[in-house]
Amino acid sequence: MNKPSASRCRVCGLKLKESSRAAPDARPVVLERVMSGEVFTAVIGRARGAAGAEIRDVTRRKGGPSKDDAETAELRRILGEYEARFRAAGGDEAFDAYGRPRRRRRRRSLAPEEVEESLETAMDAFRGRRYADVIGELEELVLRDDTDPRAWVLLGEAHLKLSRPHDAAAGFTRALDLAPRNERGWLGLAKALRSVGDPEGALGGLDRALAIDPDLAEAWFERGLALEMINNLAEALRSFAKALELRPDHGPARAKHTEVERRLAVRPEPPLASPVTPADAPPASAGAPLPPPARVDTAAAIEETILAPAPAKTDADIEAILGLDEAPVPAPAPAKAPGPPAEAEGIPEVALRPAEPVARPARLRTFVEGLDEALDGGVPWGHVVLVQGMPGTMKSSLGFSVLLHNAREAGLHGLYLSLEERAESLLKQMASLGLPLKVTRGSLVFIDPKGAKDLFAERHDWIASLERALAAIKKEKGLDLIVIDSLEALEVLAKFKDRRREMYRLFEWLRDLGITSFVITERPDWVIGGQVLQGRWDEDFLADGVVQVRLHMVSDLDVQRRIRILKMRGTRHATGYLAFVLDEGRFKVMQALSP
Repeated sequence: MNKPSASRCRVCGLKLKESSRAAPDARPVVLERVMSGEVFTAVIGRARGAAGAEIRDVTRRKGGPSKDDAETAELRRILGEYEARFRAAGGDEAFDAYGRPRRRRRRRSLAPEEVEESLETAMDAFRGRRYADVIGELEELVLRDDTDPRAWVLLGEAHLKLSRPHDAAAGFTRALDLAPRNERGWLGLAKALRSVGDPEGALGGLDRALAIDPDLAEAWFERGLALEMINNLAEALRSFAKALELRPDHGPARAKHTEVERRLAVRPEPPLASPVTPADAPPASAGAPLPPPARVDTAAAIEETILAPAPAKTDADIEAILGLDEAPVPAPAPAKAPGPPAEAEGIPEVALRPAEPVARPARLRTFVEGLDEALDGGVPWGHVVLVQGMPGTMKSSLGFSVLLHNAREAGLHGLYLSLEERAESLLKQMASLGLPLKVTRGSLVFIDPKGAKDLFAERHDWIASLERALAAIKKEKGLDLIVIDSLEALEVLAKFKDRRREMYRLFEWLRDLGITSFVITERPDWVIGGQVLQGRWDEDFLADGVVQVRLHMVSDLDVQRRIRILKMRGTRHATGYLAFVLDEGRFKVMQALSP
């Protein structure tokens, strides 16, 4: 075996040259959803000789917190209580919880593409109201792969359409067993409980669904129906109103809201309870019996809304199609020319991927109060910006905050390349700071040390390997922003030989991508004669912008974080230090009052 650095073979003496076989174009890239919404980790696998990068979305089988997490254990305990409710409502034979068979069918395991194809087929049948076909397709799927909660949610919905609440409950409980924090699973279980005449149990399931996703309009509508069953009309009216606030075009909610208003008008309205929160169970005061309402064919209205004619087939995320990743509903737009009808409320809901890339602004907002003003409106698009400072200055938190808020509020797609800290650890820290982690408009993808362990192990150029991985992510989810954390870790992993030359290549490559980049660098402070010195660094001259974050000694006991825009090409920016604080999940900068 010849050494990697050898120029001639030690056996035959012939001159060595590179193999004529071309290296694979890319390593397979898998996007794993790490929480509800558009937050993923990108896992770069070992090359298998594929012609191109394989991109697919998969739901984490962990289903949220780890097994020893107290919250998950509590949810599983509650799930057991709901199974007991169903058995009490219909007898032991009416409800049969799913048990994984000991002997699986002896067939080859399904490839991810086959799973997605089967789900898409079932989805088409659901749109066509062929519920028996949906059940047949999904039962065949779960015989071969029973670990995808999306299949169980859709299976439960199909059983509900055929008035089989106990069979539906078996599907929803299996989905929740796989993913205890699946809001659609709790919503479906609540529907099944209401169908068997258990509104109190339904309310408990709905409260858990709303605790996970407070903006789930269908859950508020179902909550109103359950409250109406126990004659708590005042709270039912609140729930229908909340559903209409979240989705103004929800026809069944509007019909029920009008009906309940009319029923309340026949008697003085009782004192209203305090507004409910998802974590609190609603009051269940039944009150005196009310006169029967005028007959309104609500079931027909619901059926008409849920099963509106399906739009033409589009390139939509299968999780969104199944309702596991509900996108926010925009406010009503002005009337337009008639076109293909959109999917209506209920499971399944379709969150369509934009046909065109999101419009890129001339300047990228940081969404840091006071900082955009200091930057004359934001960072010019396409810039490579260094965020530098010593440990504890919240450099990573600032970079993540810029990605997060641009995904949430501007619909941009971001990539966080974390070369030292795993995505799970980083997300826990960001959640502890109060940052709103749910992303529904743009997308947020992580590459962390676990996912990219093979990325820099290839023999060919490191920047080419990274470029191919990013190209695959950009093709699937789009790419507008990137944060590299950190430059020093990249230097070690990529084994820079000529530091300035490699820095130049990195920055030019980032500019060629046409995206805005933030590169985090570790930079200690030296205070000499009252002046802050940080030395001479090649990357400071190569970057388009430099933002410094430091710890300033206000007194012998107090330290304040401060931020300074040292450099930003093409921008008339402030140059002095500003106080840098985190307040209720939002970063702010303001004039520093002390010297």
